[in-house]
Amino acid sequence: MDEILACQEHIEEALDDAVYGGFEMPVLDQLLLVDNLKQKCGYCEKDAIYVVSNKHSTTR
Repeated sequence: MDEILACQEHIEEALDDAVYGGFEMPVLDQLLLVDNLKQKCGYCEKDAIYVVSNKHSTTR
């Protein structure tokens, strides 16, 4: 599991699953409007607005 997509209602559950699922240091990012056009929440059918990932940002 590299990332979890979540809507506003399920973001806390996604963060919990990331921590308990072995993500070393979960990163929470908000999806841009362009990115989430067809992305659905991993817990329901609503549009995802957040992504929880196990990847660190490459920006410095």
